Amino acid sequence: MKTSFVIAAIGCIFILAAIMVAGCTQNTTPSPATTTVAPSTIGSPAGTAALPTPVTTASPASATTAPASPGTSVQTVFLNSTANGEIVTLPAGERVLVRLNENPTTGYSWNATASKGLSIIHDAYTAPDTTLMGAGGYHDWILAPDTVGTYTFKAVYMRPWEGASPTDEIFSLVIVATPE
Repeated sequence: MKTSFVIAAIGCIFILAAIMVAGCTQNTTPSPATTTVAPSTIGSPAGTAALPTPVTTASPASATTAPASPGTSVQTVFLNSTANGEIVTLPAGERVLVRLNENPTTGYSWNATASKGLSIIHDAYTAPDTTLMGAGGYHDWILAPDTVGTYTFKAVYMRPWEGASPTDEIFSLVIVATPE
């Protein structure tokens, strides 16, 4: 009697382990060597506005620039969570794309604010490209300084109905726009 119980318990453990391994390895495709941001339009209260053409970086953690559209000199600097607390200096005509991981299925989302003179020209969440339940995506903001000056961008990762707390994750960035 004890032997059959032990064998059944071991069998259950193996089945659970197989289920966990299958669930954890369902999406094992390696990420590409480059990250490209290429939405063509954004929604705004007044309609849609054109976004920059693709911004390509060597890795998501690096900050690089690329032309915003063919024939123009507007550049976009790509930043992610590794730029938290940084000071970014760029010509006043350039833009900053900030991308942070977000998983609204947990109730948490980014609550972002920008100082006066720093326009948020794009603010959107992108869902993950997977069928896995509860997988997180990312949130993008494209920021444009209105003129030469020093500006701040701050985002708090929180559950909106709970209000801010000292344990919330905070992303902050200082943008210094210089004469072109």
